[in-house]
Amino acid sequence: MTKLLIIFPSVERGGAEEYALTIARDAQQQGWQVHAAFPKTPQTTSLVQDFQQQKISYHYLEIAETYTRKLRTLRQYLPDCLRTLSLFLQLQPDAVIVVLPWVNRSLGTIFACAYLNIPTVVVFQLVPCQITLSQWQLTLYNWSRVRNQQWVAVSQYSQKLVGKIFQMPVSEVKCIYNGTKLEMDKKQSLQEIVALRDRLRQELELPLTSRLVLTVGRLNQQKGYSDPIPIIPTIAKEFPEVKFIWVGDGEMRSQLQAEVKATKIEASVLFLGYRTDIPQLLKAADLFLFPSHYEGYPFALLEVMAYSLPIVASNANPMPEIITDRFDGLLFRKGDRHDLLAKLRWALQNPLLMRGMAENSKLRVREFSATKMSFETLDLVQKLIAKNGSQNVA
Repeated sequence: MTKLLIIFPSVERGGAEEYALTIARDAQQQGWQVHAAFPKTPQTTSLVQDFQQQKISYHYLEIAETYTRKLRTLRQYLPDCLRTLSLFLQLQPDAVIVVLPWVNRSLGTIFACAYLNIPTVVVFQLVPCQITLSQWQLTLYNWSRVRNQQWVAVSQYSQKLVGKIFQMPVSEVKCIYNGTKLEMDKKQSLQEIVALRDRLRQELELPLTSRLVLTVGRLNQQKGYSDPIPIIPTIAKEFPEVKFIWVGDGEMRSQLQAEVKATKIEASVLFLGYRTDIPQLLKAADLFLFPSHYEGYPFALLEVMAYSLPIVASNANPMPEIITDRFDGLLFRKGDRHDLLAKLRWALQNPLLMRGMAENSKLRVREFSATKMSFETLDLVQKLIAKNGSQNVA
């Protein structure tokens, strides 16, 4: 039985962490013995519980990294490396998957995998821009990479950036797109959808005629929540039935609530916090707004497409790889509030045309299934294990 260990340094729960959970579940269904190791924080407690509910062994591993503009020193990576080595000696995994929520995280863990020559897949979930590494960091990363590791990016944009950042051939970075579950809930009748829509509006104490513009994501700078705020007064005046529903939590919640209050749009923006009923919200909403400034390969957007909810999204990479503007949805220039207003106004004025785009996006998302994502990733793991075995025999 293959023993797989999945490691990530996350202190929050988001797309990268959901990816790790999906891969773990699918590996377990294939009969693998799966373990997961990551920091335990208030934000990851529910993730620990989800792994344990799937009977996947969780191991506390303190490898979180505090954000800083300064380059870390070699000494600062040593504790992460030693903690990871200790876990490896305890579990003796056949293979490791390291999931990175940020491009230059977990050097200590990646080096530990290389030091023991464990077959390792390193998945770069978020590579937002070109960053600079020191020469000694480049040396350690690339020494590690050639020791039975396969590095994976989740978009073509990220694939090219990984090549540039680590000064390596792009051809040596595998691209495996993130995927979502396509086998959605059983098809509901029109009457059931109408009832669901009415229930949500009653819960939110809104008129049944309200049109809901939904956004789902962590309340942080990356997701671009501040961008729509200046245009919401105009939208509210032209479309008084429109309400903006923001689902998620994060460090910017208080700031965003203050901005909403200062702009006097409290009646038009509802903060719902963390919700577990996202599929029902997607069915009950009229439009999905995704103003993100940068992404890996957003699971939230893929799920929206699978539920055929019309989309207005920024053109931040890699969104153009997912959505063709005016065919699968509308793309506005990232950070351009005037373009955002124009696209949002057009979408609200043309609901039938937006519905047609949503049907196109539902067909498009079939290219990005969770099943395909897991198959390609676990196949890489198996190939590395086989390669390692043949090298040991030789």
